[in-house]
Amino acid sequence: MPRRGNSMQQHNEMISMNKKKASSSLHTSPLILLGQITFLSRHGSIWFWGNILAASLFVLLRWVEGNESMALLLAWFGAMVGINIVRWLFGQRFLPSQHYSPEELQEFGQRYLIYSTLISTLWGVSGFILFSQEPLVQAVHVTLLAGAVIAAMPVLALSTLALYMQIGVILLPITLDLFLLGHGTQHSLALATALLGILLAMASRAITSLLNDLHAVQIQMQEQAHTDPVTQIANRRFFDTIFKTEWRRAAREGKTISLLMIDVDHFKRYNDRHGHHAGDQCLQIIAQCIKAVARRASDVVARHGGEEFVILLPDTSLENAFTLAERVRKNVEEQRIPHSDGGIPRIVTVSIGVSSCTPNTPRDATALEEAAVVYPAMLLNAADRALYRSKRNGRNQVARESCGDGIIQLSAPPSAATTHAA
Repeated sequence: MPRRGNSMQQHNEMISMNKKKASSSLHTSPLILLGQITFLSRHGSIWFWGNILAASLFVLLRWVEGNESMALLLAWFGAMVGINIVRWLFGQRFLPSQHYSPEELQEFGQRYLIYSTLISTLWGVSGFILFSQEPLVQAVHVTLLAGAVIAAMPVLALSTLALYMQIGVILLPITLDLFLLGHGTQHSLALATALLGILLAMASRAITSLLNDLHAVQIQMQEQAHTDPVTQIANRRFFDTIFKTEWRRAAREGKTISLLMIDVDHFKRYNDRHGHHAGDQCLQIIAQCIKAVARRASDVVARHGGEEFVILLPDTSLENAFTLAERVRKNVEEQRIPHSDGGIPRIVTVSIGVSSCTPNTPRDATALEEAAVVYPAMLLNAADRALYRSKRNGRNQVARESCGDGIIQLSAPPSAATTHAA
């Protein structure tokens, strides 16, 4: 079965990060990266107009000053405008509602950092090739560069190291020019600029620490919202969300999606006989048995309610899903959990229903007169009917049913061949 990552992989990463906070960085989390890139893309117009207005003010000051290198100044301004437009358009391509893999998020973040670094480099270059000898213009120039550093601060969400580098790239050239080419007042301004860079770096570090703490709490809350408290696997709420996402993906890519519905045999009797505490322990063991079999990053294992579990298998055929279901059944049976009131055999067993679909939409239909449309409920109902059949036939077995048996036939609209009398 082909393997691929999805939101369940992000859920597993959230859990592992909470368990290893001391040894891992929160900034590697796809969920955090997604949130920060979303923030940057939504507020891209603010960074765009902020840079353009600051650059325009700088050009105006140099023009009023009577700068002799107007061609160089206009070339710098054109480059500033061009790169800001490119970064803004690139940010607009990011759609928060669309699913992105961790690799895609990393690639997007890296490209955004490249554009931001180019903009910071242009500001830094202005402090070298467009350095003014007028103290007032120098002071305004330093103020604008400080504003450029503040405008670059949102990239600390992507990389703290990149922000430190951009602080140096922006402020170091003009600081050196003030020290080397100036006197008295310029040296004081250079010292103030260097101290400003240090303060901004310290502030960014404090903000990073605060973001880490906030994101840790956010991840913990999301984990609790998506995790079943008894079995510590995904709950039905998380399954419903991922099911919709994977269904749309399968419909878009023309892939098969399979579903296993698993029910613990005679579990009510087990609870009545052994107590609810033992019942919870039994469910925990079964959940681990299921997870031990469904080990792909794309496999979604969830507690569907009570003694029922589900496994969502993207890009998996019915035959492969049936094979995996049989492995789950045997794995639970081999645990030999005593069940003194479960009939024969007197151990805990599970019954499993398996179904598989290839989602589509009416627009995907190739037939001219009718369209075969597959809906998500068909997969759920087919797996549920298969589960019912496995329990009716004696339990501790696997039954399968193709959801194609329940396809809704949509008739095509009649052709307009009617004639009208004159």
